[in-house]
Amino acid sequence: MRGIQVGETGVVLSKVCFGTLQLGRLLSSLPSARAAEVLVYAWECGITTFDTAPSFHSRHLLFQAFETNPNIVIVDKSLARTYEEMEQQIAESLVELDRDELDVFLLYDVRSQLDFEARKGAWTYLREAKEMGLLRAIGLSTCTVEGALLAAELPEVDLVQVVFNLTGAGILDGDRASMEAALERLKAAGKTTCAIKPLAGGMLDRDHSQEALSFALTHPLVDCVCVGMSTHQEVDMVCAIAKGEPLSKEQQANIKQMRRRLIILHWCTGCEACIPVCPTQALYLRDGIARVYQERCDWCGKCGPVCPEHAIFLVPALSSEEVEDHIG
Repeated sequence: MRGIQVGETGVVLSKVCFGTLQLGRLLSSLPSARAAEVLVYAWECGITTFDTAPSFHSRHLLFQAFETNPNIVIVDKSLARTYEEMEQQIAESLVELDRDELDVFLLYDVRSQLDFEARKGAWTYLREAKEMGLLRAIGLSTCTVEGALLAAELPEVDLVQVVFNLTGAGILDGDRASMEAALERLKAAGKTTCAIKPLAGGMLDRDHSQEALSFALTHPLVDCVCVGMSTHQEVDMVCAIAKGEPLSKEQQANIKQMRRRLIILHWCTGCEACIPVCPTQALYLRDGIARVYQERCDWCGKCGPVCPEHAIFLVPALSSEEVEDHIG
């Protein structure tokens, strides 16, 4: 798989970055040994870059899978707002991953100029940590056009993660075209770009997975694509598309036949935006949080794009033998 240079930092990313949120306890709840096996399988297939964050609960999985493999590249990130919080987050990452230096660390979910100004302390420590040799590359992760344009103006930014997919789902202040224009600005500024949510949190998975992945992986303004996976079949499909290989009939059948499960995470605010767009009346509000009747959900993917908190995901419905109790 082709390697992507991150500026002059010496960091090289694989075209596909493995998003580990789906492996952790919030979504698939795979047992640690099973999750580590999927991670190692992805490495064997050519994926060398893995994306994590404290809220993903997946750092320990990466350590378990790759304790003796120093060649993997890890993109970590934090929602920290202050200098002290970011200092603590980076220290925890170094300890949990057992590293003296981290490859890439991002200020996570920067939504606006105002948001960035409120988190200036965290950004200041990120810059200092790179100068001290604790980090090789730094940057921002954002779900807004405003955040992407802000990153283009920051000279210290090496890598920018932006929500970018076939339908523009999950871009909070614009559409696909406006994010495309922001990506042009980022590339003109010499930034390395990573598309996140190429399947819109699984919402495009049932009917548009091939088209959506091909769109992101071949887009001229996108350097790498972060994809959440939890099964060998998903890894095989993503790697085949990344290499421009046609999917076999078996792989195509697996996509269509794969059972899925709708997950609503605990940071749902109960805004009810998802409830009226559900065509099967599978969603309802209880105790101030949206809930789902799984037996009614047909995995159409209409609910996720309207959620302002990115709290709704469609993931493979793994067998009871494969998962731990869901506690998300």
